[in-house]
Amino acid sequence: MNLAVIDTNVLIDFLENGAYAAVLRQYDRLLVPAPVDAEFRAGLDPGTRSGRARAALLDEFLADPSVEYVPAGPAESRKFAQLYRYLKREGTPLPLHDVWIAATALVRDLPLCTADRHYRRIPLLRLVREDGSET
Repeated sequence: MNLAVIDTNVLIDFLENGAYAAVLRQYDRLLVPAPVDAEFRAGLDPGTRSGRARAALLDEFLADPSVEYVPAGPAESRKFAQLYRYLKREGTPLPLHDVWIAATALVRDLPLCTADRHYRRIPLLRLVREDGSET
């Protein structure tokens, strides 16, 4: 089975304008880490029509049988701590949500679909570009 982890920016681009659709279709299953869900929802205003509509789009996406919501567990916590210490020591810290997202991909040895270049700072993390190629 062909699996990938999806980053927040790719999820937003996909849900809002269909970007990355061809790339995401090449995978049998997409994993959505809890921090991706949290980041997406943090950007919503549930008191507005557009906020409720975007939340409904996310809920519909997460209900798709080919999408799996991934909570953070002990393995992700250990990997997060390792990455956090490494990035701090190297002087190249990342936003904390992104460290969690990278930890999720690394624990599962899966590529991460993202538009963020800063993930390149993480050794052994495979990235999927907008054209579908892996680095």
